[in-house]
Amino acid sequence: MLRKRQSKKRNLLTMVPLLERRVTMVQESSEATFLVIQRTNFVERMTIRFFKQPSVRKIKLDKFGAYAIKQMEFQRNVNQISEAMSEHFGEEAEPALPRLMKFLEILEVHEWIIWDDEKEK
Repeated sequence: MLRKRQSKKRNLLTMVPLLERRVTMVQESSEATFLVIQRTNFVERMTIRFFKQPSVRKIKLDKFGAYAIKQMEFQRNVNQISEAMSEHFGEEAEPALPRLMKFLEILEVHEWIIWDDEKEK
């Protein structure tokens, strides 16, 4: 009889999101913060070369997303980022944890973040 592979359960609150190396954050003014993503795969390089497409993608972030990315630079786990957002923005950020989870889910689907499994600091 075949056994299913036992997957190791991970606690998302203790995991540390990190930006992938091709993704950077740029703050152009006090209100405008962007994620700049380098277009590096083969198809994108061909579109850049032959169709004169831009070599980077710029994604404008709102104030909550920009704050979350800044917290990622300090290598904080998801729970610490959520608490920091609640402290910094107060009632305006509520519900902070579900909002942060959805933001991280979007970043993960596009492969703009990687996860570092760290234990509670």
